[in-house]
Amino acid sequence: MHIAIDILAAIILLFFLLAGWHKGFLLSLLGVVRVILAYGTAYFAGRYLGFWLGEIAQRPRIVTIPTVAGLTFVFVTFFFHVWMSNIREKHKDREKKEDFKLPIHSCLGGAVINTLVGLFSLILLFWLADLSLVGLAGRSIPGAEKSLFGQFARRTVYETIYLVSAKKGRESQAAATARVVSNPARGMDHLKTLVGTESFQQLSNDRDFGKALLSGEAVQIEQNASFQRFFNDPIINKEMRELGLHAGSVDQKQLSEKLAKFADNEKIQMSLENLKAKDLLRTDRIGLLIRDPDFDIILSELMK
Repeated sequence: MHIAIDILAAIILLFFLLAGWHKGFLLSLLGVVRVILAYGTAYFAGRYLGFWLGEIAQRPRIVTIPTVAGLTFVFVTFFFHVWMSNIREKHKDREKKEDFKLPIHSCLGGAVINTLVGLFSLILLFWLADLSLVGLAGRSIPGAEKSLFGQFARRTVYETIYLVSAKKGRESQAAATARVVSNPARGMDHLKTLVGTESFQQLSNDRDFGKALLSGEAVQIEQNASFQRFFNDPIINKEMRELGLHAGSVDQKQLSEKLAKFADNEKIQMSLENLKAKDLLRTDRIGLLIRDPDFDIILSELMK
């Protein structure tokens, strides 16, 4: 399967190169404008419209955001395609009437620009497809790990996310976040490991911890035996670092204080109870967990 991904990517890039050669520099430059606008509108549409749609339709944002972004990208790209096709037709008419041909430097410039545009477009579409498949089926694109293009696409996404999110003193956390974003299936594996630990299961089923959490008292949360076991579990700490949830500098008191602030958040409390009632806090049900609207609500509230 990985060979098929590489061959398909090579064919598409070859198509972009030849198209750029025939279009020339001007039309290829206009194609860059098309891609920038497509990416920009897709980003804002996914971030705001996809977020809103997920909330209104009660669907997980891990699905609605990339879906809305992808559809917006396709719509904008199609609009520019029609516009540029009209310009291309005018060039063809000129070639027939005046025996006009594009100069070689214009063809070369167009080929380079168009190939770069095609490369970035493929990377974005590959990442969106990978993210959507993990969200829907709980697995990555078959063959993506061994595919040369798949590795290149994920590395590009990783470097981009790291460059945007890395701040002084938080480089390791930014790197962990970039790894999870660039390879959603890896994030799924870390989440499965975390939820499957005995410490997590004990904490989620401890009624005393639930009472301490609802009390809003950081001292009660910190003194809870299940919470102490959860906090000191090396596997949980490792998986939380791998997921980019903390950089290894959070102590038990700080975490207790943060959890105490969530006691007044009715959305989080209600969603946790719903997840428990659905019996989704289990390793073998992670796929259902991340697609559940209640899990999405908790993530949204925690990231505010």
